[in-house]
Amino acid sequence: MAIKIEPLDGPVGAIVHGLDPSNPLSDEDFNSLQQAMLDHVAIVAPDLEENVPWLRDLGSRVGPLVPHVLDQYHHPETFEVSIIARNTGTPESRNTAKPAGAFWHSDLSYEENPSDAIFLYSTQIPSQGGDTLVANMCLAYDALSEATKRRIAGLTATHRWGWNTGGATPKLSEQQSATHPDVVHPVVRRHPNTGRKILYVNPGYVMKINELPGDESDGLLEELFAHALKPEFQYRHKWGLNMLLGLDNRSSMHAAVDDYSEPRRMLRMIVGCTEKIGKAA
Repeated sequence: MAIKIEPLDGPVGAIVHGLDPSNPLSDEDFNSLQQAMLDHVAIVAPDLEENVPWLRDLGSRVGPLVPHVLDQYHHPETFEVSIIARNTGTPESRNTAKPAGAFWHSDLSYEENPSDAIFLYSTQIPSQGGDTLVANMCLAYDALSEATKRRIAGLTATHRWGWNTGGATPKLSEQQSATHPDVVHPVVRRHPNTGRKILYVNPGYVMKINELPGDESDGLLEELFAHALKPEFQYRHKWGLNMLLGLDNRSSMHAAVDDYSEPRRMLRMIVGCTEKIGKAA
């Protein structure tokens, strides 16, 4: 049975019906799923039986999977899947001041080759809370004033792991830190598949705009972040058990909501960068 795509009523998101973890996706269905991520930024597939190899293989069809730098949280079945757990009372549970991802960010923007897409799958959820927020950074760019678009054209920003994460990221080991120096990306990038321009900055990892003095950089970033986080660009994802959320990581940023105390456990697949980032035309 072919999958069906049901767009959500909002700036982000579509529900995918008909996925079956007991069977590989046909090429036609995979192409439909991938197009839905491009068209809607986020896809949601509910009620999927847990199948780690299937999840890994789904992610790897989108692009090469990247092991997360925090290798202590790699899944025991495969290093291409990582575990994001909180309040579970197990060694895989993180004990940072805030839950993992509880800040606005785009995955791996702190790397020279950041992530094209991510997939999150819920294996344990709290009875209340623990939502994930997603912001559409294509819409955010489109809604900028023409004066601001001209102002930020050609600018670059420095990204750093753990820069402004409010205690939600563990400190890297010396070895992990050595492989993750600061990186520079354009403030505006063009999506390689859709051609749309993206406001490519996020509060969690962006330190500064390189071409501006400190105070001016801080002021512009504050302005851009406030603009991008307007409600009209956001989707609030409410988790169900055994649910899959896929995000086009180039055209979005996301944040986990820190409002729960019960156990929460996710599996994550990170799709690497398939094209060199260039400045927007």
